[in-house]
Amino acid sequence: MPNIHPTAVVDPKAKIDDSAIIGPHCVIGPDVTIGPECNLIALCYIAGHTTLGANNMVYPGASIGAPPQDTSFDLSKTSYVQIGSNNVFRENISIHRGSKEFSITKVGNDCYIMANTHIAHDCQLGNNVVMVNFAGLAGYVTLGDGCFLSGNAVIHQFCSVGRFSMLSGVSAISKDLPPFMIADGRNGAVRSVNIIAMRRNGFSNKAIRAIKDVYNIFYRGDLNVKNAIEKIKTELEQTPEVAEFVSFVENSERGVLSQGVAKGRRD
Repeated sequence: MPNIHPTAVVDPKAKIDDSAIIGPHCVIGPDVTIGPECNLIALCYIAGHTTLGANNMVYPGASIGAPPQDTSFDLSKTSYVQIGSNNVFRENISIHRGSKEFSITKVGNDCYIMANTHIAHDCQLGNNVVMVNFAGLAGYVTLGDGCFLSGNAVIHQFCSVGRFSMLSGVSAISKDLPPFMIADGRNGAVRSVNIIAMRRNGFSNKAIRAIKDVYNIFYRGDLNVKNAIEKIKTELEQTPEVAEFVSFVENSERGVLSQGVAKGRRD
């Protein structure tokens, strides 16, 4: 039997693994599934059709699976939150379920979601994502693997953020942030390549050098998007990382963050 504190309110229809811990004053709804080794420390609210994989740590005040903040949402419709394994959800975070029938809000594996952050309806988070205190995602935001959102950073609905990119503190963006880049400000400049993240995640020196070359062409080359991408395609070796950057830009629906704003030393 799972370890359920006597003050917790757990619907008998909820599916809770025998190795899970449900702490004091937690509230668990009937359509919730809690996987092995999960630990809901206290005062957690898990509702809706929400699934937590294995070994997730959920701190007091967390709310996962509540209805979306969408005035058109029909409470009679079924939508989902799907969470992977080995995640940490700190105090007072909120994750809302999808806004359309059968839609899904997803969080991958090994993410660290710090206190007072918000993940809105229909967001899609990859693996190893970090959201620092008070960071917020509007609906339908996509974060690639290894993204890092600093404190008080916010992202407009329908934006995409590429793998291993970083958004600096107190930034707000309504355009897409390509992979491997660091940006800051209100739709501000992409300032540099996220070299530290690339090194920590095993990218080769060749891959890092290639992305530096991409950055210099795309963000310091005084070219428009079309011409910058064409130059990258014709002058640089199409390593997987270069191809990923190009594909991201070419498939961006909102347009990517500004070019040519941060002038200065070439890397």
